[in-house]
Amino acid sequence: MRISICSKKAGLDSLVDERFGRAENFTIIDLDTAIVETIENTAKNDPSGAGGEAVRLLSKHRVDVAVVPHLGPKAEKAMEAFEIKTVSQEDYKSVGEVLEAYKVGKLKEIVKIKGLTRL
Repeated sequence: MRISICSKKAGLDSLVDERFGRAENFTIIDLDTAIVETIENTAKNDPSGAGGEAVRLLSKHRVDVAVVPHLGPKAEKAMEAFEIKTVSQEDYKSVGEVLEAYKVGKLKEIVKIKGLTRL
């Protein structure tokens, strides 16, 4: 299983980015192999639709779960279309803290019910 976390820089010590579509990077962790990679969010400077393009980027990198601060409507639809589960990143400060919280089940899944997003 591969999860992504919005990050300001590379690696587990990086601070999380409080944005999704305009995040600087995505740190991707493969929970089966423990391999950590950071990819630049090439959609961050798009004039519009950055969230949808960011989702497409995560799909290209075979992400199963995206830990996000919040999503816009286009990003929500793209996550559904690419079947990427979304989880709230809560108030954790570093990528490593978010990862540990995810591993022990402290993060809430974001569920969409009839057009409404709920945590």
